[in-house]
Amino acid sequence: MELKALNLKDEDELINVLLTEEDTDIIIGTKFGYAVRFNQSAVRGMSRIATGVKGVNLRDGDTVVGASVITDQDEVLIITEKGYGKRTVATEYPTKGRGGKGMQTAKITEKNGLLAGLMTVQGDEDLMIITDTGVMIRTNLANISQTGRATMGVKVMRLDQDAQIVTFTTVAAAEKEKVGTENETEGEA
Repeated sequence: MELKALNLKDEDELINVLLTEEDTDIIIGTKFGYAVRFNQSAVRGMSRIATGVKGVNLRDGDTVVGASVITDQDEVLIITEKGYGKRTVATEYPTKGRGGKGMQTAKITEKNGLLAGLMTVQGDEDLMIITDTGVMIRTNLANISQTGRATMGVKVMRLDQDAQIVTFTTVAAAEKEKVGTENETEGEA
């Protein structure tokens, strides 16, 4: 038996589901490089088939590319379609009301491209990035610079011509491989 969880308008789509607790903040990012942070208490409870409320007021042609639960201890990670990325401390995103146009979270240029996504991280995870041509890389978040909110970011992944980043996610950091024999690692070599 199927249950309808949400009533969507024709031009809308579901991109993320977040589990929140009382007094949780949410951040939503858009492909044009804007983000809005608001407290989940601004989203009133509704029936299962309701349409919901507006989290961000989109500019013409803009779309939502990411949403996450956010605390002041988090970092906001953004990656652009052309392989640029950055981490920004969450405190640079003040809590405002939902439904605003948002504040600039990335300097969008021809060089770095539109935002591919936005998510919150703690800074000790690994990042997996996937392109529209099926290429995937894994890197530690420590390799991505922490910068201010309205900056371009640094090159995170080199792309083939016309390739774009389509998605990314975090995974637990890989353990460092032990080098040498057991005796060498114990200092008995």
